[in-house]
Formats: sequence, C-alpha cells, structure tokens
Amino acid sequence: MEQIAISYHFGKEEFHIIASAELVPTVEAVIRSLIPNAQFGTGRLLQAQAAWEGEGTLTVQVDLDGLSWNYRDLEILDPRYNEFDRERRIKERVRMGTQRVLEQTFNLAPSPWGILLGVRPTKLVHSLLDRGFSPEEVVTQLETVYGLSEEKIELILPVVIKQRKYFHSSPNQPVSIYVGIPFCPTRCSYCSFAAYPLGSHGHLLPGFLQGLKLEIAAMGRLLDELGVEVETIYLGGGTPTTVQGADLEELLNLIREYLVTPTTCEFTVEAGRPETLTRETMHILRNAKVDRISINPQTMHQATLDRIGRQHSVEQVYTAYDLAREVGIPIINMDIILGLPGEKWEHVEETLRQIAILQPDNLTVHSLAIKRASRLKQEAKEIQIAQEEGEAMANLAKKFASTWGMSPYYLYRQRYILGDLENIGYAKPSLESRYNIQMMEERQTIIALGGGGITKLVAPDLSLVRLANPKCPATYSQQIFGDLEAKIDQIRKHLLV
Repeated sequence: MEQIAISYHFGKEEFHIIASAELVPTVEAVIRSLIPNAQFGTGRLLQAQAAWEGEGTLTVQVDLDGLSWNYRDLEILDPRYNEFDRERRIKERVRMGTQRVLEQTFNLAPSPWGILLGVRPTKLVHSLLDRGFSPEEVVTQLETVYGLSEEKIELILPVVIKQRKYFHSSPNQPVSIYVGIPFCPTRCSYCSFAAYPLGSHGHLLPGFLQGLKLEIAAMGRLLDELGVEVETIYLGGGTPTTVQGADLEELLNLIREYLVTPTTCEFTVEAGRPETLTRETMHILRNAKVDRISINPQTMHQATLDRIGRQHSVEQVYTAYDLAREVGIPIINMDIILGLPGEKWEHVEETLRQIAILQPDNLTVHSLAIKRASRLKQEAKEIQIAQEEGEAMANLAKKFASTWGMSPYYLYRQRYILGDLENIGYAKPSLESRYNIQMMEERQTIIALGGGGITKLVAPDLSLVRLANPKCPATYSQQIFGDLEAKIDQIRKHLLV
C-alpha cells in the first residue's frame, strides 16, 4: 500500500499510554504532531520504556499494537555530553520510537525532518558545533539520532555554517532593533500576525505613533547611556509602509536619530504590500537610508490575490519594484507562499518565472501554515495538502533561486505547514539579511518596540528572557506610557550584566 503524507485531519483515534510520568508528555506530543485530534486514556496501547544498562548504555523500547521499536544508544556516552544531554537523549529516543511505530501503524510517510518538530532546527546544529562536534559528526547525529532525511541534512548544514560568521562574541554588543507597526491595508486570509486593517482601525494610528515615538526615544537614550551599538534595524508588522507621508518621514528620522549607531549595517523596512509603495514613500525610505525592503507578491496570479484578500494587482508589484530600483534601494527581498488555496505546481512555476524578470536580491519561500488565528483556518477546518505536491513546489523554488545565484541562508518551520516542509530565505552572496539570522538563531539580544514586538534578552549562556508588547494598537498606546519605565529598567539590568 502506498504511504500517505502526514495528514491535517484524522478520524477519532484513542491511545492508552503506559510510560513513566516524565515520558508521557513526550509520547503525547509526538502523537499529536501526527494525529492532531488524538485522545488519551483508553484505546490503542502504547508502551514506552527507557533504562541505563551496563556501563551507561541507554536502551529504549516503544511498542504499539504488536509493533516494537528498540535502540541501544552508545553515542551518548561521548564525554562532550553532560548529564542534561543524557536526560534529553532519553526523550529524543522515545520520540523517535513513538514516531516510527505510528508511521508503521497508520502507513504514514516518514517526516523528512525526523523528530525535529520545533521552529528552529538550526539551533540544534549550532549547539553541536559549539560543543566541538565536527560537521561530519553532526551529519551522523542528524541522521541516526534525529532521523533527518539526506535532503534536509544537505539543506541545514550549509545554512548553519554560513550563519556562524555573523555571530558575535557577546550577545549584547551589538544588539538589533525590531519595530512593529501592526497595521495593514487589509488582512490576508492566511495571516495570524498583529495586523489590523487600516479601514477599521486607522483611527488608532495617531495614538499608536505617539506611543511608539516615546518608546524609540527612551530606548535610544538607554543604549547611548550604556554605549551599546545597534547592528540591524527591522521595521515589520503588519505593513510599516501603511504609515505614509509626513508620519512615515518623522518616524524614520526619529529612528535614525535615536537608534542608528556607527555599527549599524542594515536597515530593513517590510514594505510587503506593493499598493503602499508610492513614489513619495520610496523617496522617504531612500532619504532615510533604508537599504533593504521587502516587496511581497506571495503569488503573481491575480485570481489568487483576490481570493486571499490581498487587494492589490500583479501590475502593482512590477510598479513598486521598478520604483524601488529607480530611487536606488540597494537590496530588495520578495516573498512567495507555496500552497495558497487553488494553486498548483504550475501556478508556482509561473509566479517564479515572472519574479525572474525582476531579479530580486533575496527570495523568501514560505510554505503555507494554517494558523488558528487566520481566517483561512476558520473557513477551512479540514485542509489536507499532499506532501508530494508541496515538495515539488519547494524544489521548483530552489531551482529558480539557484539559477539566480542565490543560496539558502536561514530557515524555520511551523506547525501544520504544507508538506511538512520549511520556510527558507535565499540570498545572493553577501546580501543575506543579518537581522533574519540573528532573530531566528537567537544569538543576539533583539529589542522590540511597537505593537506586537517581543524583546529577546539573550544571556551569555544563550538563555532567553522575553518581553512582549501588546499586539493591539489601542492597548499599546494606552499601556506604553505606564509600562515603559519598567521595561527600560529590565533591559538596563540585562545589558549591564
């Protein structure tokens, strides 16, 4: 019987788990990753057990409906591991065993990412390299411990090696800045970000900007006081270029005044919606020395754009791109999304052929993930997309990016993502976005301002403290005046350590 891809919907499946208390959550998490509607307490008997034998050999066994998976782990005895690693390895082996018996029971195609279910699989590889494991040893571990396919290993390792040249000896010198602008012209059907349509929430923009200017000035004074340099600045959202004219000019000038330092080498504005990119806006961006923008078609098919609520035309993508080149924006990124409703392989091919005419410097390829907060999720409760179709789309995008002289430089994953794939950023040589690398790998403190921004305070041991700003612009503008002092104080204490 032909194996099926990991499904977005199963019928009712129940499991009775027998395992030690610390392993039950691990087993349940694996089951839910493959069978989101699984119930626990009664049903199919799944047993998982692990033990240390002899001189520290780890043995693991997982049984389900007469199927058994066994493993004896000697590699974990390597002296480069510590006690925490050995405890974690128990759960890793149990995850692998649980996944393998479920794949056999339900005839599921093995996940190309093995047991790496998290958003940032690259962090594991960085950790292994930090400990002194060679690239060859890392390849072996990715295959035998984590179950990655050869294709994913060949993707992830070069990305990680490329990223490491951008890491600094201290996570807090320099830092990066994120500024969240939670407004958009309209809300796309797949969107789960902090993005409020201007038509219904535009009256909140003046109050939001007032609070944001206060936060920018306060943070700039703190960094100047402590002598902390800023490496990159990134305006995201939402769509920052929803802010127009004098308001945009004042905002960017304030950022330059308070946040740009001699070390700042990248200033990005996520100008994703091409209908916001007027000639005036382009000149404002260039005059503020913005050196990287995103113009995001997502698709170059008008019917799909209309279906997902983008409310801009394909022609506006071309116009915005030409304007950006005309005014001299140095680096242009373009985003596309694989697996949009109604789109097949041939639609993606045509989108890429049209983008090829423009020749952007970066291409970010997203695989559609159906989020709980998106309208698409609410309208389509039982979406199932074939893994083979997603893989074909992703391989096509990879082929096009390669012909443009681009290679992958960052990647991340999401739950319920098309074909169990990943999102990949491609870039031409030396045109990688440093912010994207630092944000994704969490090797640098990123101070977030504005709506929905999440500050990540990174300690020397790479542990994190997160500070979240309110997503709602009304809540943000009401709370920032009262909360800012405490936030500044916490960031000051962190940077002084």
